Amino acid sequence: MISGIVTDKEGNPTDGNGKKLSASAYQPPKEVMDLFAQVQNDYTVAYNLQHRPFKEFDGISLLERARRDQESFGAYVGAEYVPAQARWRWKGRKNTTRNRLIGILAHMLSAMLFPYVRAVNDQNEEEKESAKVMQILIEDHLKKAGYEHKFLYMVISALVNPAVFVGIEYVEALQRVKVRGTDNRVKVLEVVDELLSGLQMHIIPIDEILLADFFTFELQRQPYVIRVRRIPWDEARALYGDHEDFEYVEAGQTRVVLTGQENQTLYDIEWTEADRDYVQEITAYYRSEDLQVTFVGGVFMGNKEDVYNTNTFEHRRMVAHEGGWITAPVYPFAKSGFEPLDPTGRFAYYKSAAFKAYWDDASINRAYQLLQDGMFLDVIKPNFISGIAKVDGTVIAPGASIALPKDAAVTPYSLGSNLAAAAQVLVVNKEDLAESTQDESQGGIAEQGITATGVAVAERNAKLILGVFGLMTANLVEQIGSLVMDCIIQHATVPQVDANVPNGKKYLTFLAKGEENGKNVTNKIMFTDKHMGREYTKEEVREEEWRLYNQTGDSPRERYSSDLRLYEVNPYQFARMRYTTFMDADKIVSRSMGTDRERKMLAFNMMTDPRVAPYTDQKAVIEDFVVDEFAEGDPDRYMAKIDPNQMMGMMGQNMGAPNPAMAAPQQQPVLPGTPAV
Repeated sequence: MISGIVTDKEGNPTDGNGKKLSASAYQPPKEVMDLFAQVQNDYTVAYNLQHRPFKEFDGISLLERARRDQESFGAYVGAEYVPAQARWRWKGRKNTTRNRLIGILAHMLSAMLFPYVRAVNDQNEEEKESAKVMQILIEDHLKKAGYEHKFLYMVISALVNPAVFVGIEYVEALQRVKVRGTDNRVKVLEVVDELLSGLQMHIIPIDEILLADFFTFELQRQPYVIRVRRIPWDEARALYGDHEDFEYVEAGQTRVVLTGQENQTLYDIEWTEADRDYVQEITAYYRSEDLQVTFVGGVFMGNKEDVYNTNTFEHRRMVAHEGGWITAPVYPFAKSGFEPLDPTGRFAYYKSAAFKAYWDDASINRAYQLLQDGMFLDVIKPNFISGIAKVDGTVIAPGASIALPKDAAVTPYSLGSNLAAAAQVLVVNKEDLAESTQDESQGGIAEQGITATGVAVAERNAKLILGVFGLMTANLVEQIGSLVMDCIIQHATVPQVDANVPNGKKYLTFLAKGEENGKNVTNKIMFTDKHMGREYTKEEVREEEWRLYNQTGDSPRERYSSDLRLYEVNPYQFARMRYTTFMDADKIVSRSMGTDRERKMLAFNMMTDPRVAPYTDQKAVIEDFVVDEFAEGDPDRYMAKIDPNQMMGMMGQNMGAPNPAMAAPQQQPVLPGTPAV
């Protein structure tokens, strides 16, 4: 790894075992060497922070805290040497903490949501259609990146680790494909790797993100961030194979630079045997300098000319500047956790649920082991021996027996009340753990003797715990949505070079599955430059809407029932809207607890109450609260042919009651189609 190296008495660099390092064949220009030395120094500072004890972690380091909490979640037992006379003792542990965290995970999975979007134009006016298109594109890109599956690991990481880091990047990777031609010869082609290309979303291990300062909470305020990972050499070739210096990248090797020398030299250093097919990829991000540099196996993979000005951030965000628009660098990472750790909001990491439950879990398992040992001793009793014999301590074990001389006294072991005391400790610890995480009843584990009041208390405690965690999760989803939005603006709105079109430029078109008022629809978003530079009146906008609507079907009936939604988008204006992503934390909590449906049913019962129904649009009530909830993608087939308001009116007339809905019928507008953007 990039770090300082060890030297011998003569000042020659070694591998730490006395073996001298050889100078690398790769010797870049001095400017690149100076940059390498800077990254190496910053890496060392951040690496030491990860291994430094902090009071916030109970006096241990970040990585040690993560290791212990991961062991709690995994119910890790481990292997250790045990003397023969002590092997009877119980070494297992309970899955109590793991079960509690899995219970919270199950609640949060039911609350998985995609980020919502707001959009404002340069006149500070809300642009609902632009926001809708952006939201469709964000959801589509996240689904293709495996968001619905990776959300599970996002939540697990927040529950178990001091922080969860999510990386968002847009990749254009190549792969080698062998094709047999008509002449029966095999050609090796380089084509786009569909698996590695496009929007990629990564759940980053806690040790792969190195922060410059542990007391800077906001990620975007960090002086620098370094991402370290080991990747297969083949993957490195797919990502960086077209770089002129990739030939120096060797599997199982990296490089270090001896700092402090007037003429710096790079040295080759081998990794462990387990890394022989891998290479080390280190990317250093300096946001305030707009500098992003990557070293693969110690080889610089950037632009060597004017290094500090030509290697800018890949991930950028559109911002207004002096009446125009520019792109500014943004760290391509999102960060969150389970609960805040520092009350002042300075510390960069969080208190995980596993950390919160650590000592309760340790006490439970200690009491559990004592209970098992005590039960073992009580069932298969050892004997206490007095007399002329001298007996070794190994006799104090279940079922132990020994030949005794004449006149020796043998007294069976009696456990007394200690077994009940251990059992009581278990009960107390389980109650403490329920307060820290959630009660077993909320995780689907039924217990005998639990009253309705007890269940209500457990549910109220679960809402409190999930309320904080729901807020943290909502913030994480907002950050992810903003990063994905940056990638869409940066890549989806830019035309592709295509010689088959008149002006040589072709804009992208997206087909995205979605849902609209409970109905499954297909959104076709077409970026086009034909609207650029044109000002539309309201009448012209209406004409464009009708034009798009008429393209959804050949007949009025087909167009009315069509599930196709067409959008024509001006990429220039679309990219220059001011977007914000947001999430409703209360919605996450209500969905995780299953109370969102209860609230819907309460609202439905109120809306259909005979005293309220005459004043409401019953058709809209049925659509919103019943059909959308249970129609499963096709609500039209459930709708009655008669207007529910007319039905209520007839019922009111038969009962002799006035019906305001009949006196002033509410007309439901039928929109002609989706408007242009």
